[in-house]
Amino acid sequence: MTAVVGLDIGGSTTRAVRAEDGRCVAEARAGSANIRSVGPAEAARQLDVVLADIRIDDVAAVCAGAAGGDSAPARAALGELLAKRLPGAAVEVVHDARLILAAADLDAGIAVIAGTGPAGWGAAADGREARAGGFGYLLGDEGSGYWTAREAVRHVLHRADTGDAPDALGAALLDACGVATPFDLFDLFYHRPERAFWARHGGVVARLAATDPVAAEILGRAADALASLATTVGARLDSTGPVVLGGGFAVHEPALRAAVAARLAAAGLPDVRVIPRDPVAGAVRLAQRLLETQ
Repeated sequence: MTAVVGLDIGGSTTRAVRAEDGRCVAEARAGSANIRSVGPAEAARQLDVVLADIRIDDVAAVCAGAAGGDSAPARAALGELLAKRLPGAAVEVVHDARLILAAADLDAGIAVIAGTGPAGWGAAADGREARAGGFGYLLGDEGSGYWTAREAVRHVLHRADTGDAPDALGAALLDACGVATPFDLFDLFYHRPERAFWARHGGVVARLAATDPVAAEILGRAADALASLATTVGARLDSTGPVVLGGGFAVHEPALRAAVAARLAAAGLPDVRVIPRDPVAGAVRLAQRLLETQ
């Protein structure tokens, strides 16, 4: 029996799976262990939480896909934390977008994440890699669930500033957030700043887009940004895909997926797919491959 561990470390949560001879036998969840977002101490604490719920004493290889894993210092720091906790295991840390392709059983192609944050990543058959976006909410993160919800909040507040009552999008967002007025929404945005909370409300925009022109305009800009991630990566790698979409916002909102696919088809990237399994399955696949190369 050979055991490996796959970790999917996102901006909101960490998921771990233990697999034995390719079969999942245990899994666990914890808060984010993304060093860039939460710092080394909190990342270590969350790794302890998630690994405590699965057996790790005999693990031969571990692969962690981490948001922000395109930074060599961040990869090294996370790899060190994992090596201390799994001292006998081979360790690999990759950008979490790489898990998208691996979960789709692809070694080459383009992955686009649209979740709490966005990112694009790709690999060519000759081993070249490229990335785009994923710079964090302070620098944009256009196309993410968080960005989409924030744009809707901005729209609601702008209408309030000009003396207009909430429109259809405003009423839906106020209702979803459980507040009565635009200024209650303003207070909530600063009193509850967790990006994962607001990212979930990006779905309010997506679900109204078919009937509300304001929601359609915001969702269209999100789709433009996500399609741009894919075309940027494709141009750098001279790749036409396939493009695999992952992340909660893309996976759970068909209107967003359709808008992104339409833009990519027009740009010469017609093969657009949705990730068929949880990204952590991609981490398990990469851990197994790491073991094979030892």
